[in-house]
Amino acid sequence: MAEQIQKEDEIDLNQLFSLLWRGKWFIVLTVTLFALCGHLYTQNATRYYSATTTIQVGIDQGNVVSIDELYVLEARTKEHYNTQIEMLKSRNMLERVVKQLNLTAAKLHAAPKPPILQHIPQLEPWLIPPINDAGNLDLAIALQSMIQINQVSNSQLISIVVKAKNAELAANIANTLADVYMDFHNDSRQAVNDNAADWLITELNILKGKLNTAEAELQTFMENNNLVDLAGVLSLKAKDVEGFSAQLLTAQKQIDEIKVQYNTIQDLNDTALLLSSSAIKSNNLVENTQNSIAQLQRKLADISLVYGPKHPKHIAVVEEIKTTQLILDQQVRALVKGVEQKYKAAIENLAQIKLNLDTAKAQYQQLRKSQSLYRQLQREVEANQELYDTFLKRLQETKATKSMQKAFARILDYAIAKDSPVSPKSALILVLSVLLGGMISVMGIFVVEFKRKGLLNAEEASNYTGLEVLTELPKIKCRKEATNHIEHDQLSQNPYYIEAMRTLRTRLKLSFENKKIIAVTSAMPGEGKSSTSLHLAKAFSELEKVLVVDADLHKPSMASKLGLLKTRPGLVELMSGQFKLASCLHRQKSLGYDVICAGAHCENPTKVLLSPDFSKLLRALAKHYDRVIVETAPVNLVSDAQAIVKAVDGIVYVAKAEKTPRGLIKSGIDILNQVNANCLGMVLNQVNYKLARYQYRQYINTPKPVVPVSDKVISLKPRYNQQELAELKQKQKELLAQYEQLEFGKKRAGLLAKKRDGKSSNYSPRYK
Repeated sequence: MAEQIQKEDEIDLNQLFSLLWRGKWFIVLTVTLFALCGHLYTQNATRYYSATTTIQVGIDQGNVVSIDELYVLEARTKEHYNTQIEMLKSRNMLERVVKQLNLTAAKLHAAPKPPILQHIPQLEPWLIPPINDAGNLDLAIALQSMIQINQVSNSQLISIVVKAKNAELAANIANTLADVYMDFHNDSRQAVNDNAADWLITELNILKGKLNTAEAELQTFMENNNLVDLAGVLSLKAKDVEGFSAQLLTAQKQIDEIKVQYNTIQDLNDTALLLSSSAIKSNNLVENTQNSIAQLQRKLADISLVYGPKHPKHIAVVEEIKTTQLILDQQVRALVKGVEQKYKAAIENLAQIKLNLDTAKAQYQQLRKSQSLYRQLQREVEANQELYDTFLKRLQETKATKSMQKAFARILDYAIAKDSPVSPKSALILVLSVLLGGMISVMGIFVVEFKRKGLLNAEEASNYTGLEVLTELPKIKCRKEATNHIEHDQLSQNPYYIEAMRTLRTRLKLSFENKKIIAVTSAMPGEGKSSTSLHLAKAFSELEKVLVVDADLHKPSMASKLGLLKTRPGLVELMSGQFKLASCLHRQKSLGYDVICAGAHCENPTKVLLSPDFSKLLRALAKHYDRVIVETAPVNLVSDAQAIVKAVDGIVYVAKAEKTPRGLIKSGIDILNQVNANCLGMVLNQVNYKLARYQYRQYINTPKPVVPVSDKVISLKPRYNQQELAELKQKQKELLAQYEQLEFGKKRAGLLAKKRDGKSSNYSPRYK
């Protein structure tokens, strides 16, 4: 299912190309029509000529002073150039142009007559509207639509482009507008130059007062703060802060080292433990005392070996040891006291350094604030001084060059009248017309294709209906003729149709050899089932004995196609017993097959076709004919096709390509499937496949007869002589003899095999 959906989503380029190829003449006609319309438009459309004048705005050439920096009139910004552009397009400027050129509506809109009026003068009221008189304001508004003003990218240039129906008029309007613009600015700038000096003097007085005030404030600040060399004092204070910071780090490090000794001393009270720890550092005196105690203890040990504890010598040594131990304790307490005093001194030193550092920082911050105020006052004095000097310089320059006129803008290039029009653009319009025609024609083909309800080709029909398409009958353009006889119609004379019908015959014969009774039906009338039945019978008659039965009792058409009378007895009379088979059978040697027409009108055709006699009749006819083809009524309208389902071996379903709606085709097939009909396949009639004709035309077309050059009979040399012919006949006889021997050997081997099989089947074992 997924693969089927994926195939439906894929675009078949061959199918699209085939679709476009079928509509190629429609595309060519549409493109030609659009190209012709584009050509007529370019030849008769009103021609417009363009003229361009270029102005440079904001130049400084010839100026000694740049007085314009004092006001915003010449600001080099995007807004400035946009302002100039809007001024050029204003009605005020354009009214001056109209007055200076003495323009009228007739001059402004005058244009030559289109060439088409020479052949069709009746179009003049539509192509050339009447020109009414207009005032200067209306003419100025009309000029606004004719003028286009743009700034050249990344430059000081402004281009004035005028499009008019006359080349000389376009150039005059562009040049006049540029001159009017220059005159307008010269007048407006003269008033500005006259007032510039007065304005500068007023501003200088104000700036002088501001400068004096700023200088006085700076001097007062320096006197109040006793500032002489502020930078030097700040440098000294910065060095003091750095020095105190270094001392603070050193004192803190020293305290950390002494704090360890101090904490150890507080935790230990024993002299021996204090001496063994690193809390105090022993000196020579302590070491000597320790050595004395050690010697006395050894002496006591020696005496204890000789004397007892109450001996005077033993007691004297013990007393001496106690005295020496007291001396050692006093020495250790002195060292401990020294460590404690050193720790307290370090703490006091750290506090003093912090105080000095905070004082230095406060003084430094105060000096920094003073420096900031000093610089602020100094900058204000410098700014006022600079501005005052600038205005004073401008005032002096303005007085010196008051009579000199500044060039605000200049005309860089004047417009020139060009004979070649800018519109209409013939080549572009022609190309666009061709493209538009091609697009519209292709879209039209696709729209028609999408709206098409019928089936286009065999692949589409097979995918949609699920039936195998046995053949595609080509669409043949038939001329109307006086006779409608099947032997003389256009289909019988067309080689493509004959070849397609032979293809149908071959498919049926190879795939459905045992299907002798074949019914032909369709979804709706006019599908071509009668013609298909008769031409299929003609194709089968080349190989087999064929009978055609017209079982469409509602609207029979086979008699008229064969040129027979409608009163001729047929199937109805045969089923009712009024006539025998020989009387109802139409046999014509030129046809090559036999026909049983429908006969007289029948009130209840379904009853006739459902009767067992009809099925027996077809079976009896199938014994005398190799193929029986039965035409029946459309399956969607009546139930005749359903009635003969059991009587026939298979049904061929005929549908007209691109005409019969898909829903009707599918509903007809569903009806046949509901009654378990054996649908052999589908025939797609009137298929438009012109491309395929060129591929096998050389195989179908009858070769043209060779016209002899002269009436002389030229005798050709025989291919073989008498001796060679005799040898060939002898070889043929030998080959036939060998073939007969092989056939005899095969038959004999078959008989022996049968005998062996018979013996093996009759054989029973002796012992079980």
